[in-house]
Amino acid sequence: MLRSIAELAAYGTFAVLLTAANLAPQPGSAASSATTVANGSRGALLFATMGCTGCHTHSSFPNAHMQVGPDLTSVAERAGTRVSGLDARAYIRQSLREPGAYRVSGYSALMPDLRLTDEQIDSLTAFLLSAR
Repeated sequence: MLRSIAELAAYGTFAVLLTAANLAPQPGSAASSATTVANGSRGALLFATMGCTGCHTHSSFPNAHMQVGPDLTSVAERAGTRVSGLDARAYIRQSLREPGAYRVSGYSALMPDLRLTDEQIDSLTAFLLSAR
């Protein structure tokens, strides 16, 4: 039984790596909309694999039931109204870069600093802005 669990874990890790490789930017990709879609796809993968579903719900991940932080399904619609002078993109980017910068009322937990790279922030932002 233990061997079967270990094999399943290895196959799962392999599947994640293959998915990540398929979502990696391709040299010479032309259209910025294609880049946005690719970034959004990478963002969805990051959302799932970096533990975001441990605290946030999102309609793209119906099995995520923990809600320590706000539901991020429609964050694109709300984000532009949260802080004066920041549009939705800027608000989401800053929230990812500096998790303690803003607190959503009704939630006492503080989002941890995941030390995201600029590329990860771009991908997560694209995902959160495009996903409904």
